[in-house]
Amino acid sequence: MRYFSPAAAVLCLPVLLAGCGGAAQDKPTAQDDAAWDQAMTAGRDSFELGRYTVAVTQYRKAADLALLRDDASAITEAGYDLAVAQLAANTPDKALQTAQATRQAAGVRGQTQLYSLDLVEAAAHYRLGHYRLGHYSSAISSATQAMQSSDSALAGRAALVLGLAADAQSDSANLQKAAAYLSSLKKPLSTTQQADQAEIQARVLRQSAPQQAEALAVQAADLRRNDGSYRDMARALALAARIASAQGDQQKARALWERAAQSAAAQSSGLNRMDAQTLAHGSINKGNYVPPEDDAAAWARDAGGVSLRPFEDKDAQ
Repeated sequence: MRYFSPAAAVLCLPVLLAGCGGAAQDKPTAQDDAAWDQAMTAGRDSFELGRYTVAVTQYRKAADLALLRDDASAITEAGYDLAVAQLAANTPDKALQTAQATRQAAGVRGQTQLYSLDLVEAAAHYRLGHYRLGHYSSAISSATQAMQSSDSALAGRAALVLGLAADAQSDSANLQKAAAYLSSLKKPLSTTQQADQAEIQARVLRQSAPQQAEALAVQAADLRRNDGSYRDMARALALAARIASAQGDQQKARALWERAAQSAAAQSSGLNRMDAQTLAHGSINKGNYVPPEDDAAAWARDAGGVSLRPFEDKDAQ
């Protein structure tokens, strides 16, 4: 049995594939179950290719097989990976339901302290907070719990979610807490950790030291790009745009918003919407990840109105 736990994926998913500690920490117990192992491997391979809806199907199958076995570790691992895949497929409501169901199933079988599920729930609540009241507070609570993990990569990613949710509702105390945690991480830092640190510090400094904050936001965007974490990259570009706008540099702000908007739109374009049939035919373009269209649209409006898909074939419509 292979343990693939893309905990970094919970936000962006870029990021997505940097493992930060497994959902199940015990020795594998389902290694003799070929069907479970096959479903988990298929889910992992689909996820790595960006076929998130395919991964969801495979992880769901693995979770059902784990219930059949009455195997707590296998249930936790499959449920966790299913929730992460649902986040990647931009269905945070379903990811939250899966995380809660996994926690319930694991709890009745003796597994209770599951920081990876706290992280998934925090990320799901943060996503839902864009649309529904109360979710940012829940994200802060879940992220704070996940930060207690001994896995520094998982806890660090939780600190990012804490900082994002805190900033979204002007909670300076928790924003400072997130920044302090990220600053305390032992070096050398991964590219993801460096970007997380830069982005949260930019949010801390954007009122008191806006020029430094803008430079940090751009630095975070560059790191995200190098890491292939494009959703996080677009968010950092939009942050830099807001800071530039607040300083009165509207030309720079519009350019940054245009870049963020076009990246977000490209991630949700038809080019990236691949399905199981495409996967079977061997295409390796990432797909099945559709970020909220309103991010791209809102940033395009902030840019003064831009073409979201300048290279789209209009004749193919």
